[in-house]
Formats: sequence, structure tokens, C-alpha cells
Amino acid sequence: MAKIIPTFKFSRIFLLSLTFLIFITFIVVTIFSSFIFNNSRIQQIESLYIQAKTIDTLIPQINEKDINFDEIADSLSITDSDNNELRITIINEDWQVIGDSLVEQQDLSNVELHSPENRIEIRGAINSAYGSATRNSETTGEDLIYVAILRDQNDLSKGIIRVALPFDLSASLFNFFIIPFIILFFLVVASSSFLSLNVENSIRRDLSILLDNTQRALKGKPIKKKIRKGDEQLESISNTVNDISNRLNAEIEQAIDQRTQFGSVLDSINQGVIIFNKNYKVRFANDIALEIFGKHKFFLGEKIAIKQLQSINKLLKKTKENLSAEAEMTIKDKSSNKNLLLSATTMPSTNEYILVINDISSLRKLENLRKNLLTDVSHEIKTPVSVIRAGSETLNSGALEDKETAKKFTQSIQLNAERLSEMIDDLLELEKIEFSGLVPKKKKMNVLQQINIIIDSLESLMFEKNIQLNNSISSEHVIKTDKDSFRTILSNLIANAIKYSPDGSTISLKSSVSVTDITIEIADEGYGIEKQNLKRVFDRFYRTDKARAHTKGTGLGLSLVKQLTNRLGGNVSVESKINKGSKFFVRLPQK
Repeated sequence: MAKIIPTFKFSRIFLLSLTFLIFITFIVVTIFSSFIFNNSRIQQIESLYIQAKTIDTLIPQINEKDINFDEIADSLSITDSDNNELRITIINEDWQVIGDSLVEQQDLSNVELHSPENRIEIRGAINSAYGSATRNSETTGEDLIYVAILRDQNDLSKGIIRVALPFDLSASLFNFFIIPFIILFFLVVASSSFLSLNVENSIRRDLSILLDNTQRALKGKPIKKKIRKGDEQLESISNTVNDISNRLNAEIEQAIDQRTQFGSVLDSINQGVIIFNKNYKVRFANDIALEIFGKHKFFLGEKIAIKQLQSINKLLKKTKENLSAEAEMTIKDKSSNKNLLLSATTMPSTNEYILVINDISSLRKLENLRKNLLTDVSHEIKTPVSVIRAGSETLNSGALEDKETAKKFTQSIQLNAERLSEMIDDLLELEKIEFSGLVPKKKKMNVLQQINIIIDSLESLMFEKNIQLNNSISSEHVIKTDKDSFRTILSNLIANAIKYSPDGSTISLKSSVSVTDITIEIADEGYGIEKQNLKRVFDRFYRTDKARAHTKGTGLGLSLVKQLTNRLGGNVSVESKINKGSKFFVRLPQK
């Protein structure tokens, strides 16, 4: 069916022209129909006036007695060819209806007075030869045209004659407006469509061929179809497009070769490169640049609009003034920050800007780690070194002669030296983990067996404080992980639980497994950790005031635990309540 019936595409000009013609048609039909409508109404009023004058000659005088005017009105009422009954009404000087062809005689007393105040046609009859009005009748419920005359213009006592005929407004509107409009509308649409579509389709065919030739030229394909002779302008445009196609194909091939070589060079370097035009719009970006900025996207042919990259636009403006400029910027990349070094230069020959991006996040991270290490070491080592130095100076100043004093200072020197040694060992281990110097050697092992080994090594410490340990670890739990790291993690946590638990208390060990992980819980009955300190307990060298006052330590144990757990693919967390103890949870993958 689609092949049999042709499809037409209507142009905007055709639709505007058709709309204009329809508008003109509407105006013409409105004026014409209004003229006919009014003329028809006037003719009907004049016809009713003549009938009223005729009826006036047939009705006796109102002052005559024993005359039934209602019967006279009924006898004079006639019906036209459309079955419309002529309504005749006789009114006396007191404005009373004494006869009506559509009202029964017994109901005449109920009809309201027909006075100039409530009847327009009667008021008009008093002031001129006749009065007329069009309205809905309260008696019949129909739309009627009324015409009223005085039987004697100089004597109101002789009464008033009023005649009326139905007037169908909707039928008149349909006959005098809608039907002529529809007929004229279809004539205008049919004629204008035939003429304009015939011309338009001819032009459209030529333009379609020209468009197809232009598209083929843009794609570098040869032109096949030619415009038929007759239209010199379109034929000239077609020949021009053909010439442009040949030149464009040659330039495209050359540009593709240059682009391929240029893009290959820029993509091969390990730096992000973005080229901007003089209006700061992106002309080119290599793969490394797109990868560096990640979710902070920018688009070719547009300025960089994203808020996080606005410092690039500022750098380009600075480069415009100074020919070259450098700046550092930081952007958020998932859960971490990415530090970038931006170097921009101007190309005077093309008025373009080249931006080179280097990711220096690892360098900044290394610098921060070194700064933190120097700060922490200088702060924490200062105390034991000061004690050793003070004790040595005291002994050299003569305290060696006093055995008790000498013993006291030598013990202090020994304790602080051991603390210093322990601190250095922990620092070296911690830095080895943070800088990926530790490579886990994962092997299958039984969790309970390894924990029992740790408990045996800490038995003397538990005996000194009379601490009982309830081990509820299942003997069936087997995981694949680094054995030394596992022992270091659990040894630190259990040793801390013993240190910070009061004498005679109990430590509990529990375990639970999921599909992929195993979680080990170490719970003590110590003083607990304040809520504000829970987030910092895993920081390097951090110890609560309570811990510093009552126990020895370097403040590196929990930091070491966190780093080792992360390296094994797990995590460590803590829950604590003051005076009720703390619970540490170590989650490790089973494989």
C-alpha cells in the first residue's frame, strides 16, 4: 500500500501559504454569511410586519363586546412550508394578553403583562412603525422573532397586534456559515495543494539530488546523480559541489595522514596533552589526558566548563599574557585526591595553547610520608633519647659511686634504650609495609593453631596479671593468608588486651565466618577508649592519656595492625564503652 500511494512532505512555506489562504477564506465566509444572515432576518421581520398589518384588518375593534379574541387569534394562525406555526398575540391597552394562538383561553389570565418595560418589541412599536425582537419564548421554549404594531399610532386603547415565527439560530449558523465555509475550504485546499505540490515536488526532487551529492562529497564518495537540465541555478550549484568534492577529498586524505601521525606521537608519550584554540576551546586531547581527568569530563569543540577544572582556564589566560605558565591542581578521584602539574605554552603561529599534564600524586604522597615520618620520629624518639642522655650525664657527674642511684639510672637507660630499639623496629616494619616492601606469602593455615601459638608466647604476661583467656575460636576455621603477618596482627591485639585489662579480668576470643571472610573478635574488660579517640587509635604514635599514664608502648602497634590487615585484603575496627572494655574486630578473606 505504501508503494502504491505516494507520500508527500509538506514544506514550511506551503503550510504557511495554506494557513494564510484558510484565514482569508474564513474572513470572506464570515462577512458573506453575516450579510446573508442579517438580510434573511430583516426579510423575515418585514414579512412578519406585513402579516401583522393584514391581521389587523381582520380583527374587530377591541372595545366591541362579546368577542372572543383568543378564538380569532387561533383561526388566523397559519403554518408555513417548514411546519412553523405563526403565533398571533392580541394585547389591550392595559398590557393584558386577551388572545394568543399558542395559549389556551383558560390560561390567558396566568400570562404576565406584556408592557414596554419587559417586552422590547412593544416598546419599539410605541416609538416607531413597528418593534422587533429575537429571544427565547417563556411560553413555548423556542427561539422566536417577534414583530409588534399599534393598531392605531395615535390611540393606544385600540390595542396591539404581535406576530412571531420560530427562528432556529443553530440551523441558520449551519446554513449560512458552516456549509459555505466547508465548501470554500475544500475548494481552496484542493486547488492550492495541487498547484503548490506540483511545483514543490519538482524543486524537492532537484534539491534531494543536490543534498545527496553534497553528502557523498562530505564522505569522500564520487557523485553519481546529476540534476536534470532546465534549472540553470541548481545545475550551477551542482557543478560547484562536484568541484568542492574533488578538492575536499584530496585535503581530507592529507589531513587524515597528518592527524594519524600527530595523534600517534601524542598518544605514545606518558603525559596528558590537550590543545586549545585561541578561544580556550578544546581542539585535541590524547588518551592519557582523558584517563587522568577520569570522571571530570570535557568535550572537543567546547570550553572546559566543569567547576573542578576551572583552574585550567585561569592558567590559559595567564599563558596568553606570559607565553608560558605552570600550576598545580588537585582533583578528587574516587576515594583519593590526584595531584597534577600543569604546564601551558603558547604557539604564536597558530594562536593555540598546548597544555601538558603530569600526574605527581605518587611524588606528593612520598613527600607527605617522609614529612610525617620525620615529624613523628623527631617527636617520639626525643623522649627516650632525652632520658638516656640525662641518665648518662648524671652517672658521669659522680653518681656511679652511689650504687643505688647508679642502678636506678642504668635501669632507666636500659628501659628507654629498649623502647627506642622497639620503636625503630616497628617504624622500619611499618615503612616497609607502606612502601610495598612487604610481599605476603599466602599459605593455608588453621586459625586456632596459630592463635594458640600466640597465646603460649604471652602466657607469662597473663600469669603476672592473673588474667583468664576464653578461647572460643573454632578448630575448623582454615584461611589462606600470610602466616607472619597474621601472627603479628593477633599478637599485637591480644598483647594490648592484656596490657590494658585490670588484674584478674577475662579476655575473650571469638570467630565467625561468612561466604568469603572470617572475622576474629578480641574483647577485654579494661577501662575502654573514649568516643572521640576511637577514630585515632590506629594513627601512628597515637596513645590515649590513660594509656600513656599506666602502660608502656610506642604507639605504633595498632598502626602496624591496620597496615598489615589492609595489605592482606581485610580491615580492622574497634568498639568500646568506658569502664566496660573494648572489642577489636579483624576481618580477613578466607582465600
